[in-house]
Amino acid sequence: MSVCLALDIGSHYIKVVEGYSKKDRLVVRKAGITRNPFPNAHISLNENLQKQFATFLKDFLKKLGVKRSETVCGISGEGLIIHYFDIPDVPENEIKNIVEMELLQVIPGGAEKIEFDYAILPAQNSGKKTVMVAGIPRSKSSFFVNTLIMAGLKPIIMDISGVSLANCFMTFKKNNQKSAAVINVGARYTNIAIIEKKGFVFVREIEFGGNLINREITRLKNISNLEAENFKKNPQFSDEIEKILKEISAEFIQEISVSLKYFETRTSEKAEKFFLTGGSSLLPGFLGIIEKTLEIPGEIWTPMSGLYESCKTDESECVEPCFSQVLGLALRKIV
Repeated sequence: MSVCLALDIGSHYIKVVEGYSKKDRLVVRKAGITRNPFPNAHISLNENLQKQFATFLKDFLKKLGVKRSETVCGISGEGLIIHYFDIPDVPENEIKNIVEMELLQVIPGGAEKIEFDYAILPAQNSGKKTVMVAGIPRSKSSFFVNTLIMAGLKPIIMDISGVSLANCFMTFKKNNQKSAAVINVGARYTNIAIIEKKGFVFVREIEFGGNLINREITRLKNISNLEAENFKKNPQFSDEIEKILKEISAEFIQEISVSLKYFETRTSEKAEKFFLTGGSSLLPGFLGIIEKTLEIPGEIWTPMSGLYESCKTDESECVEPCFSQVLGLALRKIV
């Protein structure tokens, strides 16, 4: 049994899961979610904010009773690079050099400026391989790792949010025989993972989330951001929220549609369903708005449901839809 600590630091919430795998299932020992008082402090390169954030995180983990220090953490947002390209069917020991040459073409400074990793995915053409490369600037990666160390943690694996989302889906929905899209709507970014049954995964991020919705409510109602957050969650105003969502989500949903078309071009498969998760997934009418535009069925996905006995939080409504990515991180194998 390998126990791990998974940590998903969002710009609005910090999510934590301590657990282990047992007979192909995840057992959650500790779980917690808290507001992040220092958004982006873990990668901002601001040392003063870094110290404050590290102290806050350390205290929160202590309150949770977390014992494990080895940590699998997620990374997303500004500076993240995700790139797909095809290569000939060459021996495995030649792929890294090809990847580094490709990075020189798409990133100023190439591989020297980033921490990166890559995965080989199934290609439609049997004579080729598809490479997915993910990277983050070395300065931000080092700052992030040092922040976690300052909080008393030992970071072992860093995974991008789209991949952890796909990992969660492929574990909990392993009997799903059709290609599907998972849409995780966070505070600032939406992570998308489109998964083909044969193993191809397309991931990307779109700058859209609860913060944008709050700003629109603030503008229309002339209220504070905190008041907008409460307005958004009040069932009394559900019709108004749905109207606002229709008006501001058109471009966002178009970006999802573009992603689905790219996936179809790559795999000759259509995503036949989507799963909506994340903190904004429960907003009134949001699921239906996306269904109508994409013209495929969807459902709200809450993979945390039934996995925990208790979760330390002041906002219980956020637990089940907000844990998709951190559960995917917890399922990573530490070797």
